Formats: sequence, structure tokens, C-alpha cells
Amino acid sequence: MDALFRVESTDLLDRKLKKSIATKMKNVLEQVKAVESASGLTYPPYYVEPVLTVVESNDNMGGLGVLYARTVPVDANGSITIVVELSAPLVLYATKSLLKTILAHELLHYVELVKNFSRMDVASQITTSSVFEEQYQDGSRAVDPSFVYKEKRLISLLKKKETEGFSDSKLNEKCRLKWIERGLPVHKIPIGTNQASVSAESIVRTNFDPKVKELISKIA
Repeated sequence: MDALFRVESTDLLDRKLKKSIATKMKNVLEQVKAVESASGLTYPPYYVEPVLTVVESNDNMGGLGVLYARTVPVDANGSITIVVELSAPLVLYATKSLLKTILAHELLHYVELVKNFSRMDVASQITTSSVFEEQYQDGSRAVDPSFVYKEKRLISLLKKKETEGFSDSKLNEKCRLKWIERGLPVHKIPIGTNQASVSAESIVRTNFDPKVKELISKIA
């Protein structure tokens, strides 16, 4: 998969910004390799989304939750492909350390999805009513990092970030100033709608990565 196909084909970003994203992709490639090395797994297909997705809370507290990255199962041509979507602001503004942590977290979602699909455990997730709850449940829907990674520091960081909802104040501020306030494309979705539908027939027909299946066979 060409990770920049969505960026290159959009009319929503100017040429200068597209070039900046392409230049920053070297950091993504570097950190994907680092995550693969730490896990022993092949990273799933990924691409950069030029539109920043934010989740709107429907409680009285208000607020927005930025989806800097998400792991999505795509049901197409009779089988499932699990892909990681990286937002353009994440690629542009995240530090290498934060980028690695988020990429590592998305791999945990990938493993969790393969586990659930392989066991046909595909019950709908309970939706939530606030950004804080959605961020908290995001961590609960990922497999324990100690099952996947060998690096103690990475495991510790992932567990710490999961309890904080993966919110990074410096990245949020850069995103607000350099993306949202500049009027660059933002897509707002209601809380609880960050979901995907897949068919049981497609799940059965999909051959998931044998290394991931071997790993999840050891997870209770």
C-alpha cells in the first residue's frame, strides 16, 4: 500500500504541505521498523489521512478528542484487511518518541482485532458518551503490551499512556495552532461512531498473519 495515496490525490492540501508530509514519512518508516523489531511482527498496512478526525463529546462537559491514529478493519472483496490510519498532523508534528509509542499502540489494536476475528469474538463494543471514556476504552480494546513487546521501557510507556488516554498536550497544541486554526481539513464525528462493520463470511475467508495467530494462541 502506498502510504501517501490519500495525501497525493487530495485537493484539500496545498503542494507545500504535501511535500512536508512526504518529507516526514522517513520518521514513520524508521519508527515502524523499530516497532517491528520490538515485537517480531510485520506491521500492518498503513496510510496517511489528510483530514484530521476529531470526536465530539455529547455530554455537558463538551470537548473534542483528536484521533491521531486508528486501526480499522476493511471488509472488501470477500476478506478482511486491517489497516492503520495515521493523521497528517501526527506525521507532521509528533516527536519520534511519541510517534513510536502511537504506532506501537496501534499494533496492539491490530493484534487484538486478529485475536477477536480468529475466535469469532466480534460482539459490538459498548459506545461511550464522553471523550474521556472513549480514550479510556481505547486502551481496554488493545491487547496487553507485555504479550507483544520485549522492550521493558516500551511496555511501561504504553501502559502509562493507556491510563492517560494517549493525550499529549504538546501535540494537541501544535495541532490546534498549525492545523485547526489555519482552517485545514477537519472531520468531526459524534462520540461512539468510530466503528466499522464486517461480515462473518469475510472473517472466515481471511488468512491472518501466521505469526500473529501463533502469538494470540498463547493469550488466554
